[in-house]
This record gives sequence, C-alpha cells and structure tokens, in this order.
Amino acid sequence: ATGISEPDAEAGSQGGKRHAVSGDVCGRRLPVQVASLCISCSVPALHLLSFALFFSMIGILGGTFDPVHLGHLRAALEVRERLYLDEVWLVPAAEPPHKAGTEASFLHRLEMVRLSVDGVDGMSVLDIEGRRAGPSYTLDTLEELASANPGNEWYLLLGSDAFLELETWKEFHRLVRLAALVVVGRSAGALEQCAAHLPEILPGYEEQAPGRWERRDDRPVLFVEVTRMEISSTMIRELVGQGRSARFLMPEAARKYMEETGLYAANRKSMKKNESLGSAKALAIALARAVEDNKGENVVVLDVSGASSFADFFVIAHGRSTRHVQGMADNIRRDLKKMGVYPRSVEGESEAKWILMDYGDVIVHLFYEPVRGFYDLEGLWHDVPRLDPATGDAVEKGEE
Repeated sequence: ATGISEPDAEAGSQGGKRHAVSGDVCGRRLPVQVASLCISCSVPALHLLSFALFFSMIGILGGTFDPVHLGHLRAALEVRERLYLDEVWLVPAAEPPHKAGTEASFLHRLEMVRLSVDGVDGMSVLDIEGRRAGPSYTLDTLEELASANPGNEWYLLLGSDAFLELETWKEFHRLVRLAALVVVGRSAGALEQCAAHLPEILPGYEEQAPGRWERRDDRPVLFVEVTRMEISSTMIRELVGQGRSARFLMPEAARKYMEETGLYAANRKSMKKNESLGSAKALAIALARAVEDNKGENVVVLDVSGASSFADFFVIAHGRSTRHVQGMADNIRRDLKKMGVYPRSVEGESEAKWILMDYGDVIVHLFYEPVRGFYDLEGLWHDVPRLDPATGDAVEKGEE
C-alpha cells in the first residue's frame, strides 16, 4: 500500500534508527542523512549532538482556513508524529491565488487558527502572508522562511487535491529545492492517484521505499495516509448559513469566536426571503449570465418547473479543467453575493468534477467536461423547455 506507516518498533531499537525518515541523538530528531552517519559511527556523536541542537525539522501547512476545522489539525498532528517533526507551522493565506477571495477576512481567519492551536505542543500559526502585499504564493513564503531560518529542514504539507493541481502554482518546480513535499491522503485512493501522477508533475522522481520518492539534488516527496475525516470549510459555512451548529467539527475556541463575531451568518439569508431578482426565472438567467461571465462553456437553462418537485430551473455548464470548474463556482458565489443572493448549499467542491450549487428554485450544475457527457443531464431532461441564457426567451427545439 502507498503511504508511510506507523514507526517500526523493531527498527527503533537498532542503533537509534527511526523508521526511514529520521533518527534521534540525545532526544533530538535528525533527518535520515544525518541519522545514517550516527548509525555507521563515521561521525563523532558529540558533533552530531552539536548539529542537532541548532537543527529543526518544520512542517508548513498553508491554506485559507475559512474556517479552520479538525481535519486540518488532525492531519498536521499525524504528519508531525509520523515524520518526527519538531513543529508544524500553520500559515493562513491572505490573498489565495487560486480562489476568488474568502468569506472571512484574513485577521478573522488568523485569529481562529491562533485560538485553535493555543497551548498545543508543536503547533504554531504565522501571519507571514498577511504582512506581504499581493497574492499569497507558497514559493515566496518558503523562500522567506528559509532565508530567516537557515539550517532548518522544511516539509510542505499538501492535500491530495492541491498536489494534483501543483502545476498551476507559481514556479512549482522550485518548491522541491526548498522543502520536502508531504502529500496527505484523507480519502480512499487519493495517495495512489497522486503517486501515479507524480512522474508527470515532477519527472525524474523514483520510489525508493513505500511512500517515499526521491530525485537527485532535490528534496523527497512523501505520501502519508492520515485519519479520514469528512469535514470541509465549505460544509461548516453551509451549516452556519442554515442556522445549524458546527460543534465537534472545529476547535471549540474557534467555533465560539466564529459565533461571537457573526462570521458566515450573512449566509443565513434564504432564497425564499430574497426578492431582489423577482422570480425564479430571473434568478436562473442571472445565474446563467454569471456562468458565462466566468467562461462557462455550452451554458444550458432548463425549465423543469413542470417536471420537478424540488426546483424550477437547472443551469448547466462545463469547464475545461477541475480548477476551471472550482473557479467558476467561487466566482459565481461571489458575484451573486453582491446581489444579496446566497446558495443554500454547495456540493462536490472537493473534487470539482461536478459542483452542484443549490439556489433554492434554481440549481446550477457545473461539470468537468468529460463528466458532463457521462451524466448527460440534458438528455435525461430532454422533454423540458429550454431558455436562451442571454434573453430568457424560450428556445424552439430546432434552435438548440
């Protein structure tokens, strides 16, 4: 199976060796290269101890944390324990380059993370990206940290979905010069999928041990399976928007702060109470135009009012990549929010192959292009009327 397992108890008793990742010298954790010197006795232990006293292995977990939840923190903790890291530093993004803004401000998100790790051994939060103007690029953060902390070893924690989109990151090929990549799998098959794509994303890496890939002159790529927790920031925002509790999904201190400050409470405005667009048809056309404005392709509006008991209109479109689909969803939510319109729920954002945005009487289906053809919603609802996305006029069957 792909992924780093629990430390080998038998290996732990052999000359101070620790798994295949690090070793201990007088209680200090060392990278495998240094630990191997100790095992071979080719370097005096006192020299290694001197090195250990000034050496730290630091994990970096970035993200929007909008809001932070137990899935984030549990993954950070398990990676720290598996890889024997000294600390994991959580780094909220001030201006995430791959998302169209955040629901909560940087300062609110920073404070929720700070409250979540307050008093937790081995975890800290940094405001480094809030002190830097412009988009929050991970490469810039790693370079700044490496410059300020020479000698440390860095481990960049990535979710499997982020790793699969790594090619879209700023100068992604330089990341492995600065830090080992630790790909965290929280869903079935996620790590296997990432391992299969690794040679395409970073050519030259070869598997040296289960869950460990290496390339000459660069830091390794590690695959770590962690506890599966079906929690997402989107889920929490939606629960709050529905007036429900997020208790036991996020740290209690952060949850209380969220409630006291009213974060995400604006999402409680329901579509039934919102009359700014006048009718379900007007809302459907507004959503269709928002999809087109965000480069959605082959936009179709179906009038299902005579055939469905749960919605009056479907808006269907696709994107050329999962990143495109996710970007459309983010931008549509932002654009409609400006009009005082909020979705009741959004599903499918973790994979972004089929994102369903529930706006009450109107449901938006955003597909990754190959997935749209597979499900063929237009074919399933071929008998219902269609509307022109630009005018709202009915489209005759021969004009489709």
